[in-house]
Amino acid sequence: MISELPSSERYQKDLYFDYIYAKHGVTAEVVDSSLVYYARNPKALSLIYLKLSDRVDRTIQRIEDETILTVLRVPKAVEGDSADLWYERPLLQMSPSYISNRFTATIPYDTNFKSHDSFEWSGDVLFFNPEPDSLYRYLHLALVVEFDNDSLASVDTLLYTSGSYHLSLPDTTGFKLRNVSADAYYKGSDGGDDLLLYNLHLMRYHKVAPTDSALSDTTHLVDKVHSDTLNVKSKKSSKRAKKTKDKQS
Repeated sequence: MISELPSSERYQKDLYFDYIYAKHGVTAEVVDSSLVYYARNPKALSLIYLKLSDRVDRTIQRIEDETILTVLRVPKAVEGDSADLWYERPLLQMSPSYISNRFTATIPYDTNFKSHDSFEWSGDVLFFNPEPDSLYRYLHLALVVEFDNDSLASVDTLLYTSGSYHLSLPDTTGFKLRNVSADAYYKGSDGGDDLLLYNLHLMRYHKVAPTDSALSDTTHLVDKVHSDTLNVKSKKSSKRAKKTKDKQS
């Protein structure tokens, strides 16, 4: 990598080496000593190469498995005034590695989406290590609704410890929806501990219009209040008229 730097940046190679040494907690002398040792012990070096090869193969297999699962898991149209849209696995394992530190589930628009729908994404988080291995370890969660006019509505939160979360977007605007996304991003140190997301639900709620009976009850109540108000006013007018008549007599 360093050998591929443009000539104008070759002077920075020492900085690159210093960064790599500091990251792994070694020095240039330790690295040179290790190279001399393994040059004299090729069998030990071959074992390291075999382990690295196995690790690469497992990583490739994991990526292929995730790709297959992503193809198999597709969102389906769900009917009902309230519906759970979550189509992904009910349990997700994440790590700080760039391979598995981000997850997004996107549900595209279908005819079951309505204007002024509300959305809620909830679940539980379990950090394998209760004590953070880094001051910067956190899980960022976001619920995003995208509309056809390219506008967005979103809500997010940061979690530093195990617990439950609940993200809500109540009564989205009357614009036509394009999709709804639930996004998780895990930030931690390299080689840090994994976490679990479980009990996952992405709920959609239609805005329920008042029923005929509810409208009838409301109208009846308004009429009753109006009638009672008129009766009270009539009684007050009668009392005032009586008092005036008594004074005149």
